[in-house]
Amino acid sequence: MEPGEVENIAEADFLWLKEEVNRIHHKNRQVGRADWCGFDFDFTCPSTGTYPFQWFWDSCFHAIALTHIDIAKAKAELFSLLKNQQPDGFVSHVTFWQRDFYEEMIATYDIAFRSRYLSDELQPPLLAEAVQAVAEHGGGTEFLGEILPSVSRLYDWLHTVRNPYGDGLIRVIQPDETGLDHSPKWDEIMEITDEDHASWVRGWHSICDPYDAVNRDPNAMIAMNHFVVADVMLNTIYIENLRVLAKLFLSIGDESSHLKYLERAVLARNSLERLCWDEEDGLYYDVNGKENRKIRVNTVSSLMPILLEDLDEEKFERILKHILDPSEYWAEFPIPSVAMSHPTFRPNTVGGNLVWRGPTWMCSNWYLARGLLRHGRRDPALHIASQSIELMKRSGVREYYNPLTGQGHGAEDFSWSTILIDLVVSLKKG
Repeated sequence: MEPGEVENIAEADFLWLKEEVNRIHHKNRQVGRADWCGFDFDFTCPSTGTYPFQWFWDSCFHAIALTHIDIAKAKAELFSLLKNQQPDGFVSHVTFWQRDFYEEMIATYDIAFRSRYLSDELQPPLLAEAVQAVAEHGGGTEFLGEILPSVSRLYDWLHTVRNPYGDGLIRVIQPDETGLDHSPKWDEIMEITDEDHASWVRGWHSICDPYDAVNRDPNAMIAMNHFVVADVMLNTIYIENLRVLAKLFLSIGDESSHLKYLERAVLARNSLERLCWDEEDGLYYDVNGKENRKIRVNTVSSLMPILLEDLDEEKFERILKHILDPSEYWAEFPIPSVAMSHPTFRPNTVGGNLVWRGPTWMCSNWYLARGLLRHGRRDPALHIASQSIELMKRSGVREYYNPLTGQGHGAEDFSWSTILIDLVVSLKKG
């Protein structure tokens, strides 16, 4: 199917999607009190069967989706996420609110812990976007006044602790901090030579075990200069969210904070262009270490800067060419997480659930389709949305999908996939 064959999302499909979003968020809602910290919690977990805890970027996606069905739950999602924010501003990528009931499950996770109940990892920082969505759908200035101090502390932590080279780009120190855990772009750094989950686990430990010797001190981990990656997807999200945060502060009359975050966005944006754009390939690539070595693997990350409204038109067109190429990303059910022409592309999971090596994910579809819309390309964005609904109707609301056949994989009733409703609403508005 070519872009433009779908005129709009059918009303019946939209109503079906809205019912599914409501059902899943009701099913996966976790409400209670955690004795270990003395806080109440109220959030949607990604999946009751696989991921019953609160994940950072999942919760941001959940909050945005919830603004279309239940603004009170959307607010609660974000406040729960921030309740265990650390004094320095850090927010864990997983909060194990109910850990004591799931010890056997947690034993299967490869996660760095800050404490028994909090991980010591970050995830893509789309918190400002989630806050903006809640504010725009009824949260108002009172909500902003209550939550923005915590939000700003997180972005200040990112700038202070994870911007080691002063170029404004956030550096991750292990692969799962990007959310793209098993992406083939990590294979060389992690010395992964086969497609078995045990190989990835060994690679993960080769990165993370040396950190234990320095008590996971951020400066010491970065100084090792082994895995210090400026990930294109994460930094695109970071730049976008700095801009959003600046606007949020301006909306409440805080001019100094507005300028601070805008200046940081400019710094990071310029560095993304200077360090990550590859003129020969017409793609953006991650860079590793203080030497900024390019990781030249064609994955969905390389496309992500189309989200940025100030992307040069010529570069947008070059990236768009990759997206619409049926040998790369324009699959029957776009957009695969690895270019189909790349030798590591696998449309299904491999090696005992290695993910992000080919399947289509709703969260990246949401970002890329929004980028297409920003640059005036409604037809391909509409096609992505339409095919995404078709995936859900065929295979259920799953964690990820085979881009060639539409078969669903991973967790069932996966909450972050409900972010699709936000894209559909945007398209319906015209």
